[in-house]
Amino acid sequence: MFPSPKFLALGTLALVLASCSGTSTPQASEQPTVTVIEGRVTSASGAGTVSVADLAGVTAATAADGRFTLTLPQGTEMASRSQGAAQVMSNLQCAGSLSSSDTSARGYLVANLQVSDAAGARSVSAVQGSKTGLLSRNVGGRAWLYVDRDTRLSGSVDCAKLLNVSQISTLPVTIDVIAKTGWNVVDLSIGASANIFGQVSAGGSVVNSVTGATVSEWRTSEELQAQISF
Repeated sequence: MFPSPKFLALGTLALVLASCSGTSTPQASEQPTVTVIEGRVTSASGAGTVSVADLAGVTAATAADGRFTLTLPQGTEMASRSQGAAQVMSNLQCAGSLSSSDTSARGYLVANLQVSDAAGARSVSAVQGSKTGLLSRNVGGRAWLYVDRDTRLSGSVDCAKLLNVSQISTLPVTIDVIAKTGWNVVDLSIGASANIFGQVSAGGSVVNSVTGATVSEWRTSEELQAQISF
């Protein structure tokens, strides 16, 4: 049974109104910069703290459920801590350098936090793995990129050490990030697949985040391995 002309007209009108009055979802490169990391440590054991290992004083309390709000340093605080923006991927355990549209831009990448609570001290990252098939795996991650001036970072690096999977000797990751002055959220996506001979191939990308400042879940490398092990 077909809908009546009345319902068709109302449906068409609703679509027209939505297209005229609604605001479109921002594209990834249009996401605003952030000043804090909102997160949750999935392996939390009571209240504790999170911190950035090589940024002294950048620390926050974690609640018993692992939730935290970490304030990121700004401007002059980052002047002595940043490096050439083209080298920032080294903080993600990736080898190689990028092309920066502004070669004088300096940057810093936060990809790991140090956690201390009743379970002890450990390193965590904003990553999540999934088994998409018998022989395929996906890893999604998030990092926070600081730059002292607008620039575009692009190129390819090898991030094999990031996953630390013995069968993966190289992991090419393509980078294309439009970074604004301040802290930018970037998304990492990696896909890996194995064949019947036990050979594993993988590749990935890093781009501006489409979700921006949403709460991120932080896991240990052991938790990630449990999610993606073949």
